[in-house]
Amino acid sequence: MGFDANTAVPHDTSRMKRETEGTADPLGFGKFLGHLKSQYHVWTSATRRRAMADAYRPIVRGFLLPGCAYYVFVTWGHWQDETGLPFLILGGISLSTAILYAIFRWVMLPAGGTPLRRLEAIGLITNLLMYANVVAYMTLHFEEQKLIYFVLMAVVFSTTGVTLRATLASVIISIGTLFIFARQAAPEIAHQFAFIGVATSFASLGMATLLRKAILRQIDARLFADQLAALDSLTGLANRRSIFAHVDRLVEEKTPCWIGILDLDGFKSINDIYGHAVGDHVLCEVVDRLGDRGNTGIQFGRIGGDEFAIVVIGEQEAGEIEAIGNGLIKTVSRPYEMQPLQLSLGGTIGFAQFPAMGDSTRQIYEKADFALYRGKQSARGQTVIFTSDQDQKMREALSLERALREANLEQELYLLFQPQFDVKKQAVVSFEALARWQSPSLGLVQPDRFIRAAERAGLIQSVTQVLFSKALDALDLWPEHITISFNLSAQDLADRAFLFSLVAQVTKRDIAPGRVEFEITETAVMKDIAASRLLLEDLSGLGFRIALDDFGSGYSSFEYLDQLPLNKVKIDKTFVRKVAQSATSREIVAGIIVLCRNLDLKCVLEGVETEEEMRILSPLSPQLIQGYLYGKPMSQRDVLGLLLAAEHAEEAKSTA
Repeated sequence: MGFDANTAVPHDTSRMKRETEGTADPLGFGKFLGHLKSQYHVWTSATRRRAMADAYRPIVRGFLLPGCAYYVFVTWGHWQDETGLPFLILGGISLSTAILYAIFRWVMLPAGGTPLRRLEAIGLITNLLMYANVVAYMTLHFEEQKLIYFVLMAVVFSTTGVTLRATLASVIISIGTLFIFARQAAPEIAHQFAFIGVATSFASLGMATLLRKAILRQIDARLFADQLAALDSLTGLANRRSIFAHVDRLVEEKTPCWIGILDLDGFKSINDIYGHAVGDHVLCEVVDRLGDRGNTGIQFGRIGGDEFAIVVIGEQEAGEIEAIGNGLIKTVSRPYEMQPLQLSLGGTIGFAQFPAMGDSTRQIYEKADFALYRGKQSARGQTVIFTSDQDQKMREALSLERALREANLEQELYLLFQPQFDVKKQAVVSFEALARWQSPSLGLVQPDRFIRAAERAGLIQSVTQVLFSKALDALDLWPEHITISFNLSAQDLADRAFLFSLVAQVTKRDIAPGRVEFEITETAVMKDIAASRLLLEDLSGLGFRIALDDFGSGYSSFEYLDQLPLNKVKIDKTFVRKVAQSATSREIVAGIIVLCRNLDLKCVLEGVETEEEMRILSPLSPQLIQGYLYGKPMSQRDVLGLLLAAEHAEEAKSTA
């Protein structure tokens, strides 16, 4: 169930079934338009009345201005021509008309909104005042030729009448009075005026009907355009703008509710591997499944891409909301049958409550988004509720994001390099580039904090671009046999175009691809393993080397050895640090080293800090060591000094 853009009334989107097989409209867009055209009930009578009032208000206001001026002039004419009681009657009526017209225009019909009923009442009073002026004059001074005033009034009523009933009443009264005056004062010509009156009635009502239909067509076209603009063209759900407008109304009305964000896990790989047509079909199927749960009072909208908004009105407990969220995740996680394909998705949801967690739409949305981010970091496939203990963390995160947005990345970001030591060669063969940020306002910020902040703020690619350029600057000054290892984030890995912009930098500098190693984590590839594999295969095919970091920290590490085109594995430092106390850790490390040797993969032991650890690890025949024992993270100047010293030592050894 979605919510209507104009009235915020839920409407059923599950009826909009998309059948792609055997049709020329694989995305169902024609059916979507047909559905919209059939949804005129969505535009309630109240919405139409407001639109009619908006359309007729300038017409009525436009008439009142010359009408006021006209009756001021008529009052002056009566003062010139009339005396005694006739002047009091005619002058009083015309002056009252001018005054009331002025009040209507400048006081009761401001430029802003006016209800249709008030506009209709003002129109009727306006017509009645005009009618009273003519009747009073004809009663005191009947002139046959001035019977035409009643015809003119009927024409005016037809163009200024706000509703058909007001127009009909005004025209009937005007033409009826015309016939009465004609029959009483000039019976010999009454039949002629009867024909004139009937013709005037038909003409006036016809004009009123045509004008009203033209205005209604414009109103319906505008409402339909507004409806289209407020809906997502693919799924038929409310779009981002409509969602926020709906929640704004709930906040304004102080209606308790929960706002959630559903993010589909694995959708990007479907889009990348099978194409956008298949991806669009899957999104529509997701919406149909969500629609099947709409009868529970849950409202849905599409924020964009594979993110959906969820609105649950009420004061439910957190446990109830968590159960609702997990039910939705289970619903969207069922296999998607698209012969001959069977596709799989997952989902993660973040929820925040109004008014308990904020007093504005922006605050509630940000907290739901923060809960979603926490879920994707540590509770993927689950529902995460924003809690008060996350408030401080969120404020710190937002402060960090703000500082990052305002930062001069080129000046404030820099790299340190930690050597990787080849045990057999007894020499440094590579360096890992480690990101650092020295913020003028925050000081030195830990890498894990600002990298996460950059990912949340959508700045990670800017950060990666600057750091990668600095890494290549450093690599340019190193000997040809020394390589560099550069870390890629999950968002970097998800953007093929961005990654190949990094490749272009390497090509432009005429650096051998084999000297550049892209280091990835299990978490980075977990989101879209299939898409990650294709991208890494392309990079490997160009000659770049691929390393898997923190091996052994995830539940599917060994699966990645089979699926990804790896050149190097870095054993998670938690195992290395336990080797002195845990025989199990020693056996795990030994097993991984043997496995890597059999698979022709280089193996790096991370976090080796003491001679005791190295003494225990040496019998396992490790290939590469990275840790404080062989070198702490160092500046480019220290790297060059280390490499120069190694070169001199090698020269001395060869001449000895």
